[in-house]
Amino acid sequence: MLCTEGAKRVTLTQRYSFDLPEPFRHTVCGTLSSGFTYRKDHDALSVGTSGSFSYGTVQVTAGSLYMGVDSFLSGKGDGLLYPKEVFAKAKLAALALPGGGFQPNQADWVTRGGYQCLRFYESWRGQAVGLQEDEVKYWCWEGESGLKQPFYVHAGQRMPLGAKGYDLDQTFIQPFFQSLKINPLPVPVLVESQRKLQAICAHAKSRYDQGLPWGADYPDQRLTLTELHYCGYDVPLPDLSAPQPQAKTD
Repeated sequence: MLCTEGAKRVTLTQRYSFDLPEPFRHTVCGTLSSGFTYRKDHDALSVGTSGSFSYGTVQVTAGSLYMGVDSFLSGKGDGLLYPKEVFAKAKLAALALPGGGFQPNQADWVTRGGYQCLRFYESWRGQAVGLQEDEVKYWCWEGESGLKQPFYVHAGQRMPLGAKGYDLDQTFIQPFFQSLKINPLPVPVLVESQRKLQAICAHAKSRYDQGLPWGADYPDQRLTLTELHYCGYDVPLPDLSAPQPQAKTD
């Protein structure tokens, strides 16, 4: 679908509309996947192009350029009810756990399109497989749609080791925000979004009351307690000790 839909303005998403950046606007039709996927329950769109990479003597076709946005209408996402500063602390604290995920090379507060965003930049170099990958991730807060949770946009590229790729912010993220229009959402959509968030909160509280695990956590359960606190339950708010990003504006 990307080859037929890429040049059109994206209006499938409920929370916003936008234009895809230029590298996705005129792609060749592929046979492995559509390159264009929308998930209505999340209000999430992902697009991607494929590339060919050599792993030694093996030739592999995989995602080359990719980008996605997510409104989190399903309620599934870490820290969706947190204030911005607590969201950043919790995200970094979770990644600091053993097996918690890829630590960002850079973490900053930035302004994009007038919206305050937490930005992660991640870069990976695989010498053994001759592949490199770069990705930028943004969680941004707005006051126009009526939703409490941030929206998410990311862009990335995979390429042969040593190749010169795109400047992800300049080529993908800045054009996205330049074309972005936030839509005020109908009351039924806002009510349903809040219901889903509270259902996830109730499930987390039920597991906590039963002494059951709710994802990876520290021995003092600081991540679980933070979630329950901002879900509105009467639990102590722990200290989330993690390095904090510095504020930047451009």
